[in-house]
Amino acid sequence: MRRCDVVIVGGGIGGASLGAALARDGLDVVVVEASDRYEDRVRGESMMPWGVKEARELGVEDVLLAAGAHRAPAWLQYDSLVPIQMTMDNPIPVGMIVPEVTGSLNLRHPDACAALAEAAVASGADLLRGVQDVVVTPAPTPTVAFQSPADGHVEISARLIVGADGRHSAVRRHVGIELERQAEMHMIAGLLLDGVAGLPDDCDFLAAEGDLMMAAFQQGDGRIRVYLCPGLEQRHRFSGSGGVAEFMRSSAFGCLPFGDAIAAGRPAGPLASYPGDDSWTEQPFVEGVVLVGDAAGWNNPVIGQGLSIAMRDARTVRDIVRGGDLQPGAFAPYATERLERMRRLRAAATFMAAAFGEDSEDREGRRARFFELQQAEPLTLGLLMAVFGGPETGPPEAFDGRLLAALRGQAVGTAN
Repeated sequence: MRRCDVVIVGGGIGGASLGAALARDGLDVVVVEASDRYEDRVRGESMMPWGVKEARELGVEDVLLAAGAHRAPAWLQYDSLVPIQMTMDNPIPVGMIVPEVTGSLNLRHPDACAALAEAAVASGADLLRGVQDVVVTPAPTPTVAFQSPADGHVEISARLIVGADGRHSAVRRHVGIELERQAEMHMIAGLLLDGVAGLPDDCDFLAAEGDLMMAAFQQGDGRIRVYLCPGLEQRHRFSGSGGVAEFMRSSAFGCLPFGDAIAAGRPAGPLASYPGDDSWTEQPFVEGVVLVGDAAGWNNPVIGQGLSIAMRDARTVRDIVRGGDLQPGAFAPYATERLERMRRLRAAATFMAAAFGEDSEDREGRRARFFELQQAEPLTLGLLMAVFGGPETGPPEAFDGRLLAALRGQAVGTAN
């Protein structure tokens, strides 16, 4: 049986970043990954400024930039209720929220994974691809067993096993960690487009019109990842053989000065739809094993926090490993911080989903109240800035439900 310091199950963005950081520290690290090549997951392509700061502290920001990550120093929020010129005159300065971080980063998910995996190998980690049938056994000296296409049955013992294997984590299942879940509020459909002319290259944007919200993240040279968020009543709007055509038709928002250009773009990847939901756990660790990223629970993608969450998780676990104590108690502060982090992000995502994605007979009224709250209620700014600057930067009152109640036209204390 091979022995090493750390085995990371999952060589995606969080797992590969952690692998690179730990190997750079001189540890014997093995990263095992199920896929032979990274697929377009139609998510996980924009990193908020607070996540960029974490990536920098992990030593992988430059890896992403070298792989072609596009930096967006500003966001624009278009809406059919707001004059276009007003939107243009009031960009969200995301490049000024976190000191020394000049914007969010966008990079196609397979390109990011490949670059970070290469960085892990260059730092000294072993990367094993195409592994199947992973079984993790928690213990003071935990073990992982799997089938390798090159070596057959493999068993490794380690000081620590990290589960970074995504939403359907085998590691989480084997060690018996259960997730709590907030049900989906809407759907999200995403498509990568090439050849989109006339885009403002220095900003990402949100838009709302009729029964749809759009979030779009630029990757440079006319390439853009576009997401459309219908309510649950339209769960299958972008499914089936006509899904791409309906997606393109629906992307021609009249409130966008370049809506027709988006609708005329060229699909450059798969179209996928998935629910906007949340999950979390109070204790993302057991003896000898800790979970990071989606394996430990995820945030509704409507506010684009997944990569930043993964970077914070990886950086925190890196710091704990550096301290040398890998007993379960050493991970308790990580669990406490993550639980509160996810609670705040859940509140922020629920607020945005209620404003722009959730089915409602008063959808336009909710959007109008959203803009009213932006102008009249300082807590709204605190909540929105926490999305870009990190959930710990917002005042506690911004996440206690009062903004959601006001948005839904309810009395404070009745939000759910």
